[in-house]
Amino acid sequence: MKKYSLVINGNPYEVKIEDINESSTMARVTVNGTKYDVEIEGATAAAPKKPQVVAVPEATGLSVTPKTPIASKPSAAPAAAGGAKVTCPLPGTVISLNVKEGDTVTAGQTLVVLEAMKMENNIDAERGGVVKQVLVQAGATVMEGDVLLVIE
Repeated sequence: MKKYSLVINGNPYEVKIEDINESSTMARVTVNGTKYDVEIEGATAAAPKKPQVVAVPEATGLSVTPKTPIASKPSAAPAAAGGAKVTCPLPGTVISLNVKEGDTVTAGQTLVVLEAMKMENNIDAERGGVVKQVLVQAGATVMEGDVLLVIE
């Protein structure tokens, strides 16, 4: 087993490569306590097949590539003091922030533009309110489930 400590855009990640199956180009990897079966890109397998990356269900909000499609809208979870957390629907890079703390937003307004899989994705407000916190910046790499901002 190999263990790595990575810092990506100021966020610490502990990565353990536990088991590599060379006959299928698959590896068992643990990222911050969440286990994943991942494909090793560029490796050759003894018996070629079409492997898929599947996240082992454990709740940390971090994933590599899900087996099922991800909804294009962010989820809004209740936050402290009656606010709503706007979370990232899929891993990507923040291209632009269209709001700042203190801005008033309306339902459907684009808050963040995210680049994922070479496509630009608009992250829209599910409800109106005032932006209480902005937790990311342009250029940041974000993972599925990361909180982008909080709306009160």
